[in-house]
Amino acid sequence: MSDTRVVAPGEKPFVDYTAEAQDADHFMFFESLHLELPLPNIGGWQVTKFHVLLGIAAVLTATILLWLAKRMRSGAPPRGVAQGVAESLVYFVRDQIARPAIDHKDHHGHVHHDGDKYVPFLGTTFLFVLVANLLGMIPFLGSPTASIAVTAALALVVFLYTHFSGIQQNGFAGYLKTFVPHIQLDGPAKFLGYFLVPLMFCLELLTPFIRPFVLAVRLFANMLAGHVAIFVLLFFIQMVAKSEWLAYHKGSETLYFLVAPLSVAIVTALSMLELLVACLQAFIFTLLTAIFIGLARHPAH
Repeated sequence: MSDTRVVAPGEKPFVDYTAEAQDADHFMFFESLHLELPLPNIGGWQVTKFHVLLGIAAVLTATILLWLAKRMRSGAPPRGVAQGVAESLVYFVRDQIARPAIDHKDHHGHVHHDGDKYVPFLGTTFLFVLVANLLGMIPFLGSPTASIAVTAALALVVFLYTHFSGIQQNGFAGYLKTFVPHIQLDGPAKFLGYFLVPLMFCLELLTPFIRPFVLAVRLFANMLAGHVAIFVLLFFIQMVAKSEWLAYHKGSETLYFLVAPLSVAIVTALSMLELLVACLQAFIFTLLTAIFIGLARHPAH
């Protein structure tokens, strides 16, 4: 439950505008009125707000994709705005993410569209992250991706799937060999290879663990930053309203009526920017996932 504190007579309770970006065992609707919806504890396992929001994102993602798959399987031309947007999303993931990052050319110059078979995974990832991000734009809900635990779990799925793809393409032994750098040194400098190869091999082994860490932190930091910025701007209103200087100076309420509309206007503009950030971060997360899969299947060295 949320923390409470003693409020002096006549003092307005502090409202934490970042509550929507925090996980909790309840949904808080109007904190100043103490209106909340507690979540159940099932067999010692506490259901939290982010559990519910992730479940909503999963259900929405599955519903959209299953509906789209059924419509596309029928072979009928797209009908309606919803199907047009959904199909455009699938082709966008295929043409702008999967194929550029995963396709490769053989020695004869023929392009192999390996990325096509990863479109279901990448499309699901993109839509799920997008829905989870956009849930934070709905009042009283929040973005699960503003939690490092959630983004770390998503990055772990990408980590396992990436290495599975690399092993599937190259075999287990062959995949391990992709981490061994090939250094060609001639002349007196040839002996340096005996020192550089083991060192670079260790660095290459660290790379697969650094990549999911970057994925998790990047998504978490960008989503949390937006909520914090909105909180700070809205907090100006409450800070002015609770100012002791305003309480003892008549006519000073003008400052409140100046700060409040200005803060709301800036927050509204910032919320529009948050919509762009939510879509952009879903794209970046999916694009980096596709790049990591491509590197695992076809290492540069």
